[in-house]
Amino acid sequence: MNITSSALLAGGKSIRMGRDKCLIEVDGIPMWRRQLDLLLSISPEVFVVAPHRPEWLPQTISWTQDAVQNAGPIGGLAAALSRAAQGNILVLAVDMPAMTNAFLNKMLLMADRDGGIVPQIGGRYEPLCAIYPGNAMSVVKDRIFIKREYSLQALLNCLIRSGVMRSFPVPPSESSLFHNLNFPSDCMPQFHSWKRTG
Repeated sequence: MNITSSALLAGGKSIRMGRDKCLIEVDGIPMWRRQLDLLLSISPEVFVVAPHRPEWLPQTISWTQDAVQNAGPIGGLAAALSRAAQGNILVLAVDMPAMTNAFLNKMLLMADRDGGIVPQIGGRYEPLCAIYPGNAMSVVKDRIFIKREYSLQALLNCLIRSGVMRSFPVPPSESSLFHNLNFPSDCMPQFHSWKRTG
């Protein structure tokens, strides 16, 4: 699939972590830098979505404001889709530092055949590491502005039922790629060398 752009979602409040998780270092590299470099390696355009332009964001990288404030990640997704217009967009959360170039490229190949795609582990989708087609925007707007429904799981159910996207099962050997960091204790099992900055 030819994606027009990639969006790094970095708008979480990091309340459970106790400080900005974007600045947490994994193997000596801040998470924002790891994820940004990952997207830049596969995408012609990369931008960051957050409520405000982050202080750590390089001037060479553009920023887009969340479409809806205090609505959770669906507000960031709506902003990313609006920025991408009718193109396909790869969305990645800032707090999945185990994600790899190989897995993202595998998703791109799968989506090339079937349109938008989202990984699924067990009974839950992984909507913050997915490829969304431009025509998902109308569904997202309906969920946010008409139904006032902010659940990404409910959104993906709707997109899949309507045929806009499809899901695929993540094999157990790759499930650790989706380990996300919410609490300080989350940093320890897979990422022993973590340290916090800022």
